Amino acid sequence: MKKIFRRESVVVENRFFWASVVLVGMTSVLILRLWFVQVYRGEYYRRISENNRIRKIEIPSPRGIILDRNGQVLLGNRPFFDLAFIPQYVKDKETTFKLLSRLLHVPVATFEKRLQLSAGQPKFLPINLKRNLSIHEVSTIQSNRVFLPGIDISVAPRRDYQPDTPAHLLGYLGEINKAKLEELNHHNSDNPYMMGDLVGKQGIEARWEQHLRGKRGYRMIQVDAFGRQSHLFDRDKWNLPEVPAVPGDDIILTIDAELQKVTADAFRGKYGAVVVMNPKNGQLLAMVSEPGFDPAIYQMGLSGEEWRALLSDPFHPFLDKTTGGEFPPGSIYKAVVAMAGLEEKVIDTQSRFFCPGHFTSGNQVFHCHIREGHGHVNLREALMRSCDVFFYHVGVELGVDRIAKYARALGLGQRLGLALNMERPGLVPTTAWKKLTHRLPWAPGETPPIAIGQGYNLLTPVQMASLYATIANGGNIWKPQIVDRVVSHVGKKILEESPQLIRTVPYISPETYAAVREGLEAVVMDDHGTGKRARVQGVRVAGKTGSVQVVSLKKNHNQRDVSMKWKEHAMFAAFAPAENPEIVVAVVSENDSVGGGGASAAPVAGKILNAYWKLKKQRETLAASASKAKHDAEDSKNAEDPEDKQRL
Repeated sequence: MKKIFRRESVVVENRFFWASVVLVGMTSVLILRLWFVQVYRGEYYRRISENNRIRKIEIPSPRGIILDRNGQVLLGNRPFFDLAFIPQYVKDKETTFKLLSRLLHVPVATFEKRLQLSAGQPKFLPINLKRNLSIHEVSTIQSNRVFLPGIDISVAPRRDYQPDTPAHLLGYLGEINKAKLEELNHHNSDNPYMMGDLVGKQGIEARWEQHLRGKRGYRMIQVDAFGRQSHLFDRDKWNLPEVPAVPGDDIILTIDAELQKVTADAFRGKYGAVVVMNPKNGQLLAMVSEPGFDPAIYQMGLSGEEWRALLSDPFHPFLDKTTGGEFPPGSIYKAVVAMAGLEEKVIDTQSRFFCPGHFTSGNQVFHCHIREGHGHVNLREALMRSCDVFFYHVGVELGVDRIAKYARALGLGQRLGLALNMERPGLVPTTAWKKLTHRLPWAPGETPPIAIGQGYNLLTPVQMASLYATIANGGNIWKPQIVDRVVSHVGKKILEESPQLIRTVPYISPETYAAVREGLEAVVMDDHGTGKRARVQGVRVAGKTGSVQVVSLKKNHNQRDVSMKWKEHAMFAAFAPAENPEIVVAVVSENDSVGGGGASAAPVAGKILNAYWKLKKQRETLAASASKAKHDAEDSKNAEDPEDKQRL
């Protein structure tokens, strides 16, 4: 019996020993683990805990302002009201949406769709159910707040579009999509975009997006285990940071706001484009493309019907025609043919051709715009009266390739580098181009239309302005400049754009430029000139009219019997003053119902030129008055009282 008891006692003792070993071992492991978690990795887990408890709320930044060359605001910001839905405070979503639908006349499905787009977002973050509420809608929501828990009105700065905002020039904002979000965030890791952000879609807004957008700020809030904002949070006690948003940089353009408005008013009711440029440095003073569109439609919301109407418009309201519209230049191209003829010795300033009203090439007959003809004309008279037959002769003598040589030297048929919207290169045809593109040889009958700016010729309005700027300044091709400088919201200069000379034109002598300028001056200043409606009192203007057939019509066909889309384009390009040019204007009136360049486009340019000189005189007077007042104030300050001198 003793033996059995002793044996069982040993077993119990062994079990107790091993149980103690296991218990001590487990306790040691737990103590080591606690030390590892709380001491060795304590800081790491503290940060995780803080991140779970503290959430960062983004603060959007106001977009930079766009100003004209004189500091006048072209596009600024103003506060807009949004309908905010905060899930953590909404008790009954269905009831809330039904009430909102009745108050705002918006389908419940619209609210549901906005909610789905923000699925997975923390409950304390607001969701925009409707942007840009009217004052009436705001007051309606505020009056019913007691029945709408979780619904709030948030205020955000957005673009303040005016009725005369040039949409193609300044661009517009649109909500970012996923593809664009990934593309932009690849290069903006320190200032990433978020879904719902607005980004530039065209014009200055798109080209200078990185400067205009600014940098968002943030503030910290405390949340509970369910991701809801805690009301027990004391910001002062925890001293959490709040970083204010940094507004975007301001963009100062070379555009003159007052001249831009005059240009838009002068061109109102027409389709096409107008470009106003300084020929001395390539700075753009005004740019208008019509038909336009209201950039606020993207900010305020656009219905499917409105969107389809804009897309189906045959005159393409979304196309910036100043850089993306390609048109046959018509008779304004005659200046190029004239310079080519003079330099190639095909003609001189005294050469004369007889114009009977038509020109025969092979079995084809090409008419002059004056059926009865102009008689014997020289270069000056041919430019002044826009005689087609004179230039048919010169063009055939030169051939298409020699014409193209001078056209390309003058910067045509190639992009000028204006990084704004889509810029097309235009087209300067050659025999090689025809063979490559159409796989056909150049036909002799294709040269006469080229000589008067029709046929395959294509130029953009900005190229037309550049061409006449080059003629005006004697051979310098300037890169068109639209931005003067970029400054921060506190006025610090970020960068400054300088005029860039692309090149000085080879082949063309000063004498040739002078001869052509003389003919262009006669176009406006002579009583027989086709462009006399562009005259400015006290200023000598040089220019060239043009009319371009869209389809083949009998010469002098009654335009009232023609559908609008088949009416002629009216062209006019001019510079002033003729002897020392300061301004160039190019006008393209698409399918004009009034008539040709002299009847329709020249008066537009005349209004712009008159406004330019009027504004210049007003500003010089104001500057002189301000300078005089400043000098008078300084003289008064520097003048000392004799008694003061005696006391000293």
